[in-house]
Amino acid sequence: MVPTEEARELVLAFADDELCVGQNHAWWIAVGPFLEEDLAFTSIAQDELGHARALYSLLSDDIDHLAYGRTPSQYRSAHIAEFLCHDWSWALVRHVLHDIGEQIRWSALTDSSWKELAHTAQRALAEEHFHLQHGLSLIRRLLSNEDGRRRLEPVILELAPYGREYFADPGHGLVDQGVLTISMADQEQQWVKQVSGLFDEFEIPVDLNVQPAAFGRSGIRSKDFDSLHDEMTAVIRIDPKAQW
Repeated sequence: MVPTEEARELVLAFADDELCVGQNHAWWIAVGPFLEEDLAFTSIAQDELGHARALYSLLSDDIDHLAYGRTPSQYRSAHIAEFLCHDWSWALVRHVLHDIGEQIRWSALTDSSWKELAHTAQRALAEEHFHLQHGLSLIRRLLSNEDGRRRLEPVILELAPYGREYFADPGHGLVDQGVLTISMADQEQQWVKQVSGLFDEFEIPVDLNVQPAAFGRSGIRSKDFDSLHDEMTAVIRIDPKAQW
């Protein structure tokens, strides 16, 4: 199929989310709280950046420009993906919220009428299974500990509502076109159910009815975006001919 502008916007937003989260995960290389997490976040960061590259390649042959050459207002990443999360509690909570969302989002694309997108989703979904299991195992272990819960609960309460922006609808025709097999609204409800169920296990009263506006999708960047963008474009500023 020839992708519509609506379908391209969906893929661009997903790619931007993956780029930002991958870059943010990469920050933890060699500074994680213990060796296993250094290794885990290194591996996950590589996967997320690979997913971003695969999605950008569906939209343009000039992947480097699309990833690094746009103005801030041209990015479509959700704010939760842009947050630096340089505190380990924040990084872990964002990791879990993001990967619950990713599993749902990729699953809605595996039978897409945009065949190249479907193949990308099928490959990515196999990796996401391991990302999600890693995050869920660790956060459950920490929430079962008094000190872990004390550190994580306030972060969960503050950060979780931002995850709903991942499902801001770029349009209403994507299911009719066959690009998506699950509507964005239904994906969002799946995410809300899974996130609520996870934290209900620990009687953490997350209010996901408070939905931040979809600022990122409309081109308004978060307070952390400039710092993140400076970090992820450092190499190409040094060597404009460098290629991803």
